[in-house]
Amino acid sequence: MKQFLLSFSATVLLACSGTALATESLAFDVLETHDDIEIRQYAPHLLATVRVDGQFDEAGSQAFRPLFNYISGDNRSDEKIAMTAPVLQQPDERKGSWLVSFVMPSGFDKDSLPVPTSKIVQVSEQPTMRMAALEYRGGWSQSRYDEHELLLRSALSAKTLTACGDPRWARHDPPFMPWFLRKNEILIPLCESSGTL
Repeated sequence: MKQFLLSFSATVLLACSGTALATESLAFDVLETHDDIEIRQYAPHLLATVRVDGQFDEAGSQAFRPLFNYISGDNRSDEKIAMTAPVLQQPDERKGSWLVSFVMPSGFDKDSLPVPTSKIVQVSEQPTMRMAALEYRGGWSQSRYDEHELLLRSALSAKTLTACGDPRWARHDPPFMPWFLRKNEILIPLCESSGTL
C-alpha cells in the first residue's frame, strides 16, 4: 500500500509539473529585488474578465465557468484559446464584488482576439505596468491572502514605494494541484514616481 501511495503521489506531481511547464505565463522583467519582494515591469496584455458578487473565497469558482466557456469556443469565432497563467482576482469598485480575469495568450492583439458571445465576459487591453510582487505557496484562503498582502504593503512602506491601485491576487496552478505546492502571488501596482528598493 505504501508503495502504491508513493507511486500515485509521484504520478500526480509529474502530471502537475507537465501542466505547469506547458502553460504560457504573463510576461514581465524583474527590475529590482529585495528579500522576497520583486519589482516587476509587466508587458502590455489582454484580459478576459468576469465581475462576480460574493465572498473572496468563492469569486474564482463563480467566474471560472463563463471564462472557461469563452476560451473553450463560446465566442463569435468558435475558436479555442489556450489557458495561461496566472488567474487574476481583484476587488471591484462595488463592495463585495470581484473582477476575475484570465490572461490571454500573447499571440493575440485586441483585433485578433475572439469576441465573447457572453455579455458577462469583458475583454480589455492592459498597458505596461510596474508592480511589486510577493510569491507564496499554499492554499487559496482569504486569511493566507490577507497575511501576505500585509507583508507586501509593510515592505513597500518601509522602502517608500507608493501603491497606485488595487492589489491583484495571482493564482498560477489548477485546482488539482496539491494545496501545499500551489504558487500564488500578491501584485500591487506602483506609482511611477515612487522610490526604489
